[in-house]
Amino acid sequence: MPRVVDERPVAPAEPGGAAEADLGARHRRPHWFLLSALALAVAACLIALATGVLNSVSAPAAPPVVADGGTGVVRVLASTGQVRAGPVFFELNGIADGLGGLWVTGGVAKQNHILSEVNPATGRLVGQVELPSRLVINPNDIAVGSNAIWAAVGASVYRVEPGSALLGGVATSAFAALPPGDIAGDLVVDAGALWASDTANGKVYRFAVSTGRLEAVIGVGPTAGAMAVGDGGVWVADPDARTVSRISVTSNRVDSVLTFPSAPSHIAASDNGLWVTAGTGSVAAALNSDHGRILTVPVAPELTGLAAVGDTVWVASTANGTLSRIDAVRHVVVATVRVGTRPYAVAADRQGAWVALLGQPVMMHAQSGPSSAQLPAWLLRLCGGG
Repeated sequence: MPRVVDERPVAPAEPGGAAEADLGARHRRPHWFLLSALALAVAACLIALATGVLNSVSAPAAPPVVADGGTGVVRVLASTGQVRAGPVFFELNGIADGLGGLWVTGGVAKQNHILSEVNPATGRLVGQVELPSRLVINPNDIAVGSNAIWAAVGASVYRVEPGSALLGGVATSAFAALPPGDIAGDLVVDAGALWASDTANGKVYRFAVSTGRLEAVIGVGPTAGAMAVGDGGVWVADPDARTVSRISVTSNRVDSVLTFPSAPSHIAASDNGLWVTAGTGSVAAALNSDHGRILTVPVAPELTGLAAVGDTVWVASTANGTLSRIDAVRHVVVATVRVGTRPYAVAADRQGAWVALLGQPVMMHAQSGPSSAQLPAWLLRLCGGG
């Protein structure tokens, strides 16, 4: 790299006399100033260490975690049945996992709709995106697929890319929308499309995931609620008719209908069939090999959240505060653990399940003390705290 050198001649200083004395004084002043500053810094370090300020800076407070009775998300490991506390939320609604994160919809006192990302390895909250705030809370308002997270607010659906949560921000423009006044009951992503059920009018809307263009409107019955993807189709629950309809993703038409003994509320599709909570304390299953025959697996009262992955089905009982694991091959409950107060939504992966709890917030592991903002950065580095 070229350098610029000042080659102008410098006049030599005259030896001795007042000029030399003045030069010596100028040399002594910086030394005196540095020694004084260092002494003050050492004194500040001693005070900081004595008062425990550096301890609070170098060891940040652990995040609040949900306890029994609290509102938040807990993790249940499939291998051991261990329940691990996750992050606390002021309020929450839906959960979904995928794209390297756990995604939670909920709100705070001044904002009803916030999409939060939780690191699935650590259980820590890592990012949030604000969605337009309205009073309506959609029953199942979140889905993951096609490299995006989809969240419903009223009749509108918002598309959020994973990196947006890490950066924070506000989603202002809806990706797709149902007719005005309708409410999206559930969202799923399959076959290059976003599917949204209309709770009031018994319809399912299909939107292209790339453009948001409406591709089809399919009628399923008096109402349309929970949905699931499996066996080459999109399954839609109709609580009023006590049915679950299968929509072909190729023809955009209902090609089969299953009737259940009571109103289906939550549905999930596993490798070998469709699973439904129907308000009877049992999970009803329509197995692929039985050509529509319905069997039931007794579990617990007031079943809510339901999720399936591989040969495992997870179902929560809000009455008992438990999560049960069903072997989808043997059709029996193989484990039940207590997870907390009022479990609601469930998401699952190969390692276990995530459960949303609707209890009141309980703050744990709170740590008070001065923050790093109370000490200058240079002092933190000098004292070894930064």
